[in-house]
Amino acid sequence: MQGWTDAEGPSDPLREELARFFTPRRVPATARDRALRDRGRSVTLGEGLIATVWGDGPAVLMAHGWESRGTHWGSFIDPLTEAGFRVIATDGPAHGDSPGARTHILECGLALAAVGRDLGGLAGVVGHSWGAAAAVIAASRGLQAERVVLLGGPATLRGVVSRWCRRREITGVEESRFHSIVEEIVGVPLDSLDITRLAPRLAQPALIVHDRGDEEIPVEEGMAVAATWPTSKLLLTERYGHRRLLLAKEVIAEVVDFLGGDPVGTEGRAGRPEQTANDAASRAAAARERDS
Repeated sequence: MQGWTDAEGPSDPLREELARFFTPRRVPATARDRALRDRGRSVTLGEGLIATVWGDGPAVLMAHGWESRGTHWGSFIDPLTEAGFRVIATDGPAHGDSPGARTHILECGLALAAVGRDLGGLAGVVGHSWGAAAAVIAASRGLQAERVVLLGGPATLRGVVSRWCRRREITGVEESRFHSIVEEIVGVPLDSLDITRLAPRLAQPALIVHDRGDEEIPVEEGMAVAATWPTSKLLLTERYGHRRLLLAKEVIAEVVDFLGGDPVGTEGRAGRPEQTANDAASRAAAARERDS
């Protein structure tokens, strides 16, 4: 990761927390991960990312979340390949089998953009959580994808940092310093990477799926992204939380239909009426008013 090493980092007590913030714990491959990987073709893409490819046809790029790996998309592989897609799941920088020890969101986004240059035009890109943010950053940096799917993704990067600080009990002046140092390491203003700022510039249709009970990224974040994405559809679910969204058959079916060009119906398979972007804007505004 560019921008900071142990030798160059701050020498105060925030140093350990900053190292932790930028250092994902690697998730070992399970027997199921290995079996899924063996069914596909291993390739190296972009600037050294390890990826697995399944199927043939139009390409769909999958971007996993923080401290995850490409084979965690296992529930999506068969439905997408059976629908005629070629699925490419990367291990992000410093994740899975890809090289690196530390990373940040801009680096992950640029890495996806580099993968896209290798693959050429994509039928779609699908991102979960951190990977959803990276996918939007990649799209804003030239990733050519006809459609974008965001599952449980954040709206702002400052929100991501603030939630981290709350979990680590970093408050007050120390939190302000933490934000400043993160911004210095990433190398651009965090606000410039906000998904709500990038979304209005993107012309691709987007499917945004968020669970009302998401315990990691509040549902209002997904609603805020939909409100700013001119050609987006928002699907709210009830019972999957943040991670089980990747296992939900109803959600997977919606994603496959969306990538295939079929419009999402007014009554989603996940059992809840789909919210329009305008409705999402109203809900997000109401949520902000409640929190103010």
